[in-house]
Amino acid sequence: MEEQETGQLFSKEVKEKISEVTANQPGLVNAFAQRLITQYPKKQTLEYDDYLKVEKWFLDLTIDKNIQNMKNKANEYRKFVERLLFSQKKMPYKIDKPEIEFLHTQGLITNDEDDNIKIWIPLYRKKLYSAFYPYSNGESEQFFRKVDPETLSENDILDYDKIIENYKAYVKRRGFRYFREKDKKTGEYLSIKEAALVYSFETYIQTLLEDIDGKSYLEPHTGLGRSDLIINIHGVESVIEFKVYKSPSQFRKGKKQVAYYAKSLGLNKAVYLVFVPSDIEFESIKESKDELVRDLLITTYIVRYDEGKDF
Repeated sequence: MEEQETGQLFSKEVKEKISEVTANQPGLVNAFAQRLITQYPKKQTLEYDDYLKVEKWFLDLTIDKNIQNMKNKANEYRKFVERLLFSQKKMPYKIDKPEIEFLHTQGLITNDEDDNIKIWIPLYRKKLYSAFYPYSNGESEQFFRKVDPETLSENDILDYDKIIENYKAYVKRRGFRYFREKDKKTGEYLSIKEAALVYSFETYIQTLLEDIDGKSYLEPHTGLGRSDLIINIHGVESVIEFKVYKSPSQFRKGKKQVAYYAKSLGLNKAVYLVFVPSDIEFESIKESKDELVRDLLITTYIVRYDEGKDF
């Protein structure tokens, strides 16, 4: 970091977050540290909230040439990259495949300990998630037509039962097609259907948070198919993990994953949201309230979708 040069200190949490989000890539580490001391030159100790503002600056407010170059290259294999972002299926790392060779050469992907593909740097994954997000579809006006968003929280605590009930009602009315981006020339879909499911819910929750003065931080991990959304309302945090259903074992493992992550944040409960095709009827794939998983309470919600009708 820059501590010796400037005399400023980086809190332990800031150091850990920079290390995590950059995968210790020297150029990105230095860029983060430099931006922090430039933005907060008079602060003796740089804290987590300072880090979050700088992360947002990199993702939303500036054009970093390295990140921009990566995004442009990823766009050449957009659907392949979206499968890495949103699919639960692990993909073998085979360097002779042109898309894998290309994206590896660009520094975006590498192989994990099991020789499956992983996105190397979490910051790149966050940027791609944002970059491939539909810019505007007008759906935010549809989310709360029959409910006042203010009734979905009390004393800075979200009422997830009501939130998910309202979201399901929206899905039943509108489906997911509005969250699939089309090529303006050919009319073909640019994004995969799994992305539309995730985009739909995140757009919904972001619209709610804007109305009640809350905020969120997406924490996509290097492993495939994981997206933890940290919700913060006036300092009170909660965690949602959302997945697209692939198998009973993946469904069970997801509960353990969100429990582990929520516990690492010092929380005692979390929300697990799973999009499940309407024709999946296993008895074990069901909603549950405050299920004890790894000494942490998990509430599971199932959002059904019809692959034929919705896509």
